[in-house]
Amino acid sequence: MAALEDFEITLKEVVNAKRLSASKMTKLTEIAVKSLEDDTKLVAILYRTHKSLPTSAKVSSLYAFDALARAARGLVNKRGIKGDFNLEKGNAATFLLKIEGVLDGLFQDMVAIDNPEAKEKTKKVLDIWVKSNTFPSAVLTRLRDILSDVQKGA
Repeated sequence: MAALEDFEITLKEVVNAKRLSASKMTKLTEIAVKSLEDDTKLVAILYRTHKSLPTSAKVSSLYAFDALARAARGLVNKRGIKGDFNLEKGNAATFLLKIEGVLDGLFQDMVAIDNPEAKEKTKKVLDIWVKSNTFPSAVLTRLRDILSDVQKGA
């Protein structure tokens, strides 16, 4: 449980800092990778923290989602890990599946921010995920639709 507390403390340090720190992001990723068996709790902490943040910190939170998702995708690809919701303990693949469950809410939150920079950063993260196949294409298409609905309404 101490690892989850470490994760939450480090996450809050990362997202509330004035500038994004590569070393803190690396530390956050290392803690998360060691804690993947608690995938549900990790995702809950990530999403709950994101929703509670002031607008100014939400882009950093998006970057935390990005770093952790890509680290998990790297492990899945390297080790051939399979995702199965029936497993007792989580792994990199189940972590990605659980992150997929909150991505729509994350993107809707990001586009609701009245800040063109936040929308642009969200689009850039999505472009990275598309290029690196971080998530299945159906998920990426849904996220792209969320972004394009906002752009049509603008």
